[in-house]
Amino acid sequence: MADDLDPAELQHKEVLTAGPLTIEVGKYPADSAVPKNSHNEEELYYILSGSGKLRVGDDTHEIKTGDLVYVEPDLEHDFFHITEEITVLIILGPSANPTSYGIREQDK
Repeated sequence: MADDLDPAELQHKEVLTAGPLTIEVGKYPADSAVPKNSHNEEELYYILSGSGKLRVGDDTHEIKTGDLVYVEPDLEHDFFHITEEITVLIILGPSANPTSYGIREQDK
């Protein structure tokens, strides 16, 4: 599933939607950073491979393969100082406000 993503680019691929849950795989290239953003869903990030840092609100975490990080709705977060390409499984819960902005809204 992650093999479909270009390792040279930041990319996300939705792999499953089941009721209120969406599951995606994301790839973040080494020496890159993901802009700070917030979403209107609860999120779990499971690091499948790679290493770097993840900022969640005011907290910064060193992340590596096997780590699991929870992000509350509307809390800014970003990956940065990516030292080894990160592949992450992202589980998004139901939206707290489905009419508000979410970076992962599907194009209609």
